[in-house]
Amino acid sequence: MADSAQVVPVEEPAATATATATATATTTTTTTDQPESKTSDQMESQQNDKPPVGTLVTIMNLFAIGVLPIFTFFLSLTLLGYAVWLLYMRSYDCEDILGLPRMQTIASVGLLAVFVVSNVALFLRRKFPMPALVVMFVILLLMLFIGLAYAGVNEMQSRRFPATGTWFKLKVMDNVNWNNIKSCVYDKGACNELVYGSPEDKPYNRRKMPPIKNGCCMPPETCNMDALNATFWYRRKDEGRPLKTEMLYGGMVGRLSDCQLWRNDWSVLCYDCRSCKLGFVRSVRRKWWQLGVFLIVISILLLISHLLIFLATFWERFSGSSS
Repeated sequence: MADSAQVVPVEEPAATATATATATATTTTTTTDQPESKTSDQMESQQNDKPPVGTLVTIMNLFAIGVLPIFTFFLSLTLLGYAVWLLYMRSYDCEDILGLPRMQTIASVGLLAVFVVSNVALFLRRKFPMPALVVMFVILLLMLFIGLAYAGVNEMQSRRFPATGTWFKLKVMDNVNWNNIKSCVYDKGACNELVYGSPEDKPYNRRKMPPIKNGCCMPPETCNMDALNATFWYRRKDEGRPLKTEMLYGGMVGRLSDCQLWRNDWSVLCYDCRSCKLGFVRSVRRKWWQLGVFLIVISILLLISHLLIFLATFWERFSGSSS
């Protein structure tokens, strides 16, 4: 029986080989997939580093809807504040002869109108962006042009606008206007402090004096005169002829200098001098020059602000339609 027994071949080595081959293939596949997985992880991390498009759109929309309109509104509040300041600002003595208080009221109303139109344009910017921009550009460019005239930058056109430097000079050089202004300045007692002051107080410090008192109550410094008291001046003997500060006097063909027009009479003094006229102009023109500078600055800022709002509104529409 032992001889008749058959030996059955063992197939374990084949199975073992198959398992080994399978394991090797799996290992190879795993090692092959590792670089691909690493590459995909790197791509995902790079994509995460970039801000999503939706975030940029949200930031731009927030800038267009909130930041710019709020900034423009607070910027327009300066128009309201300046208009109120002009309405309640005390008028300088004698400037009502030239009708300046009425022009001051008109300027205040104009600033209030620009304030209202600017905020209406902000409210209607989504429905009518282009008309709102055009209206604001026209108004602000006109305001800039007027500001240049008030500030004395645009000298060619400044004489056409009231309360500008050239306009003031034309008014005070008119004899009829100046006679009225001179009487008003005298009645208001512009020189009373010097006339009734102490004779020992010599007014050498002209820089601290108001322009109208410096120009109307004392002779010009170019006259080479010394003060015996506040209103009595005499010519220095060791000095030559005074420097000419000429002006057209009384419509006459001849010209008389301020030094020749000066009188030691307290009712005359230098009220007919060119220096007195220029002192009056400097006194009343200062606030109008400040108004011109304000109009230039605020009109440029509002132009830039409304232009940015216009561009931001179109960006908002484009981003909304594309999404």
